[in-house]
Amino acid sequence: MKLNHLPMFDVTLPVSKEKVKFRPFVMKEEKLLLMAAESQDVGDVFNALEQSITACTDGKVSCETHPMVDIQYLFLQVRGKSVGEELEFNLLCGKCNHKVPKTLDISSIGVEHTPNHTNKFFLSNDVSVTMMYPKIRHLGILSQENATLDDIYDVVAECIESINTSEEVYDRSNSSDMEFRTFVDNLTSQQFVQLKEFFDTMPAIRYQILFDCPACETKNRINLDDIVNFFG
Repeated sequence: MKLNHLPMFDVTLPVSKEKVKFRPFVMKEEKLLLMAAESQDVGDVFNALEQSITACTDGKVSCETHPMVDIQYLFLQVRGKSVGEELEFNLLCGKCNHKVPKTLDISSIGVEHTPNHTNKFFLSNDVSVTMMYPKIRHLGILSQENATLDDIYDVVAECIESINTSEEVYDRSNSSDMEFRTFVDNLTSQQFVQLKEFFDTMPAIRYQILFDCPACETKNRINLDDIVNFFG
């Protein structure tokens, strides 16, 4: 038997600007997320996130179709409506590993926008590239400790929406993944740095916590920018 009276909430996704409805997590999703966090396996984490977000939006939002930042922001909104806006956890001192209890108001976490951010880059007089925002799976690739340069190049290639030349436009409808990857492989270092700027300045969820350790008085700075930080 399923309950059909779960409350529904509205949210506007920060990057796509799409308005969607969502319900809170139910217990099976809470369990799935907790088990994924405890496993510390990247694949488990993103599978749990995909299943939960898709279920809570009745299939309207997916990690495969929506930008990474939209998914991260939506996850925080769903979590806040599911188990409360306040998140309790322990901070670890970077010097002595002393645990410091912390309560964080999820509603205070927003999306950071960089001024003059753009998704279009002119690599030469007759070549420009339009980028699209990475998906959650790209974060999974880059967060791996053994991520290689090839992994990074793959992510950049998969985030190219179109390549515009004086003669033709190459986009996802008329070009293969391999063609975009070959294009990235043949960029100069300076051109690659231009595309990297897109990732460095794109909208992102970041939250910084400053605290003094009561045990050793060390000043600590912790950045909460990993979605797993909010699974608990």
